Amino acid sequence: MTSRKRATLSHAKLRWRGLVHRLGRALPILAILALMAASQTAAAAPQNSRFSPKYFTDVMVTTHEGKTVPFYEGLLKGKKVVINFIYTNCNDICPLQTARMAQLRQRLGDLVGRDFFIYSITMDPEHDTPEVLNAYADAFGAGGGWLFITGNPGDIEKIRWRLGERSRELFEHRNDLVLGNDETGEWSRSSVFEEYDVAVEEIRQLDPVYFQTKRTALPANQAPTDKGLRLDRQAGEALYMRGCAICHSIGDGNAIGPDLKDLTKRRERAWLSRFLLHPVEMREQKDPITMELLAQYNNIKMPNLSLTPDDVTDLLQYIEVRSQAHDRKEIDGKAGPGAHDGPG
Repeated sequence: MTSRKRATLSHAKLRWRGLVHRLGRALPILAILALMAASQTAAAAPQNSRFSPKYFTDVMVTTHEGKTVPFYEGLLKGKKVVINFIYTNCNDICPLQTARMAQLRQRLGDLVGRDFFIYSITMDPEHDTPEVLNAYADAFGAGGGWLFITGNPGDIEKIRWRLGERSRELFEHRNDLVLGNDETGEWSRSSVFEEYDVAVEEIRQLDPVYFQTKRTALPANQAPTDKGLRLDRQAGEALYMRGCAICHSIGDGNAIGPDLKDLTKRRERAWLSRFLLHPVEMREQKDPITMELLAQYNNIKMPNLSLTPDDVTDLLQYIEVRSQAHDRKEIDGKAGPGAHDGPG
């Protein structure tokens, strides 16, 4: 049995809600504070940091743009970076990871490519050639400052091992963000499934000036704000927000995936249930609608969310409610891009 088939079988055993719970907040590791102050210019890592050029190595890697660069000198030296690990042929949550990275990139705006750099490193360099990664990057609207990285399999394994990604099989790979500031020698880990506001704040705090300014401005008695999902709202909302909203909209047009407005009017409910419960099997069986969608949306695969029949019922009902709410707002002339038209 191949690694990818084992990956499918292994992931299918996971319950989506349990997965989200485990990935919601990752414990930071490798939190190393340099004893030297951060330089104002692009300097190498502090001498007393274990994360030196020698540690990271300067093996040659290739970007999705086809450029070959030394890993440390070309991508890390003097930079603040956000790194995750993917493989484009993943049948499970890799597309969700990359979609969330796209959201983080959007929220960071012009800071990406100037103050911060994002690298998505493939776990499967034999399949993920620069050409494959270029198409993948284009599908997710990567833009400047976000590079997809491949290279010699042995070199990629060495890099990921040094960055704490030590999975033995593809299906075991972690859903982490590696956050690093080469100038200060500070490295830590977060989760790609962290709440967006929290993740953006963690990334921005890689900048010592921002961190000190934020720390000084924060009132001592300020209570933390709970921005978690409300579970007492419309059934299916949490599932939609965690599993669907990063690739789809309801009434705001196609995105990474198709607009889901009036989905149950456009597709038979039996087909929708099969697709949501068994997307991998439907691709393997060459289901015509599934293959048409795959071709239309840049070969981005619907992941196996490990939903139950009850989950599917709740999710489709939520999409129906949101679709109806969107129609009412259009009639009232109040619809607008990004409006939250779900139940209050």
